[in-house]
Amino acid sequence: MEIQLKDSNTSDAASLAVHKSPAVEFLERFFRSNSAIIGLVLLLILVAAALFAPVFAPYDPYESNMPNALTAPSSAHLMGTDELGRDIFSRILYGARISLVVGVQAVSLALICGVVLGAVAGYYGGKVDTVIMGFMDVMLSFPSILLAIAFMTVLGRGIDKAVIAIGIVSIPQYARIVRSSVLSVKENVYVTAARAIGNGDGRLIFVHILPNVLAPIIVRATIGISDAILEAAALGFLGLGVAPPTAEWGTMLGSGRQTIFNAPHIVTFPGLAITMTVMAFNLLGDGLRDVLDPRLK
Repeated sequence: MEIQLKDSNTSDAASLAVHKSPAVEFLERFFRSNSAIIGLVLLLILVAAALFAPVFAPYDPYESNMPNALTAPSSAHLMGTDELGRDIFSRILYGARISLVVGVQAVSLALICGVVLGAVAGYYGGKVDTVIMGFMDVMLSFPSILLAIAFMTVLGRGIDKAVIAIGIVSIPQYARIVRSSVLSVKENVYVTAARAIGNGDGRLIFVHILPNVLAPIIVRATIGISDAILEAAALGFLGLGVAPPTAEWGTMLGSGRQTIFNAPHIVTFPGLAITMTVMAFNLLGDGLRDVLDPRLK
């Protein structure tokens, strides 16, 4: 009898020792994902370049030097100079700030509006769902870049205008994800129990339902930042984004297309910066999807 009690106590202690908190389990799964680690490293490099641009930049990104215009990459100018003699490496470092700000703020705007609209549509259903999602479907029927161009034409150029335009056109993506997630969990037992003890609709949605559908939202938001950066670069390339002489990667591509054959470095390095940034967020998003998917545990 004593031996059995000792064995049971030992097994209980072992089970308690093996038990891990959700945060520890998440970190272990995250650092086992190669794509997540690569994306995180690239993202940290990008953030460091943006934060410490004044330290790393060898020249003033807005100072013109016409005698050195269109200079090829060299020891003096690692990535060469543009058509006005400005150092491209310095402008790319400062351009990282613009791209990150536009990407994060645009996704934040789309996320807030999309989560609210999707949660309301999925929870209430009926005519509310039909009206909200019908409007979202109309927006999705147009290419997002065309809608962004239309908004920028009305709002004008500027960082804040780009954030608003890109954020608005991204709302339907988050609204549809949240709606489908809410539909799948709103009839679960814990939601029914919370409703039975007197919780109102607002508390049910934002306290009991949304915290349990965060995984797909987080993954989509991470990948959505790369989409927002691409759209911001496209607007800048078309001359509708951030106004010159602000260092922004899309604007740098647009201004360099006139000399692409004589000085290809003008568009090569901004293009590589956009590629690396988009790849970083996509890899991080793929890794988070693998980590947060309960079917892969």
